[in-house]
Amino acid sequence: MENSSGLKNRKEKSNNNIRKISLTGILSAFIVIVLFLESIAPTGRLGFYVLAGFILSVIIMEAGAKWAWASYVVTCAAGFLVVPEKLNLLPYVLFFGIYTILKYHIESLRKTWLEILLKFAAFNLFLWPTWSIMKTFLPQSLTSGTMMIVTGIVSQVVFVLYDILFTAWIRFYFEKIAPIIRKPNP
Repeated sequence: MENSSGLKNRKEKSNNNIRKISLTGILSAFIVIVLFLESIAPTGRLGFYVLAGFILSVIIMEAGAKWAWASYVVTCAAGFLVVPEKLNLLPYVLFFGIYTILKYHIESLRKTWLEILLKFAAFNLFLWPTWSIMKTFLPQSLTSGTMMIVTGIVSQVVFVLYDILFTAWIRFYFEKIAPIIRKPNP
């Protein structure tokens, strides 16, 4: 016969799994809504990708990386079903969604120099194919010589600013939002 302590632990574990499933499902739905809104918004589209990444980070912080990967897969699939212009999903699929989870894994290493190196590697792995595609649509004067170097430098600076903003969001979440939503029930 199982003692009441063991039964209580199983019940808490079950409730915790139910909480993680529910939270992941709800926040994944919000991500899909944000991706849909991005496709119909006239301006500020980049902000929607950032918001989708921030929402995905809440799943990591509250449920863990395994649930975030599941959410990423589900939101990509649902996005392809719901978003009218499929190309609009590529920034989320190829960078903002994946980088959110990679940032968690990279920062878990706790070695600053390695974190910086891996973050730039992840960003540039995204940037390289994107730049190759964009070159076919932009005039040659913007994709060669000095302009190419300037664009590369500006892209790296924008990425650093994005990473700093993302870190500030995570800190804000832990300090201001998490204590409110994690209050134990009476």
